[in-house]
Amino acid sequence: MPRLLFTSLLTALLLAPALASDGAPTALAESAEIDCYSDEAEEVCEAALTQASYWTDAELKTYSGKEYDEIRLKPTEDGFVPMIAGEGGMDFDHDIVAEVVFRNQDKLPSKMSGAKSVEYLGSGFDDKIGAEYTDAYFMLDLTLFYATFKQRMYKRKDGDTTVLWFEQLTPEMAGPDKWAAYEKRQQEIEEGLSLRWAFGSVLRLADIYGMFVVTKGSQQTTRITFVSKMEFGDDAGFIAQAGSQMRGVLRAGLKSGFVACVEIAKENQEKAKK
Repeated sequence: MPRLLFTSLLTALLLAPALASDGAPTALAESAEIDCYSDEAEEVCEAALTQASYWTDAELKTYSGKEYDEIRLKPTEDGFVPMIAGEGGMDFDHDIVAEVVFRNQDKLPSKMSGAKSVEYLGSGFDDKIGAEYTDAYFMLDLTLFYATFKQRMYKRKDGDTTVLWFEQLTPEMAGPDKWAAYEKRQQEIEEGLSLRWAFGSVLRLADIYGMFVVTKGSQQTTRITFVSKMEFGDDAGFIAQAGSQMRGVLRAGLKSGFVACVEIAKENQEKAKK
């Protein structure tokens, strides 16, 4: 992966393999049906899911008493592939967790300062991929600048595992009419936001992809893992490209996003009980 890697600020959960008894990573699944318009996104997501060796050189930090229990940073030529995993500190219904990822990320701005705006633009079934999808717009507050992007997320459930993978939304994927409507709505959103002064202004990501995986937990009923890759274009400048790869920045974003998603899941689970 020769391109710059960055973390998604909804960065909440990564497709981190579980640990074997000797501390070595194990594959999360023997096989994966991950289809993407982007060949790179498809290749990396499948490797992260099915190849334990993909994570053997990753920097690992483990945690106790937190919503998350491990964070990994896989080194590459240009930075890291970040990952986070955990069980939320309580029992969550599998389908509720999956729905938080698939349909409730628009609640993130009320839970974390790093998510300036998240809005769903559309949904449907992608015939080429063969999966249900949601399209969404994101603006992330990265302190020195804002980052924006549109993504398409897919969902597929197989037994006790739900895989939700995403990639950058393109005109080809949306079609001309829907893309024009999405671009118009993005402009309306950004014009309506109150933005503080930012050194680098508003930057559009050059690429983004990753996945969430919801499985059975070992201590709690449900475990969620997440991996995300973001890429800034050459016009983003040194601050965006270098600053986004600092270990502390990556870990802080992962933790913040994970905890925010757990809070949303708690609210949804309470509503479901009523």
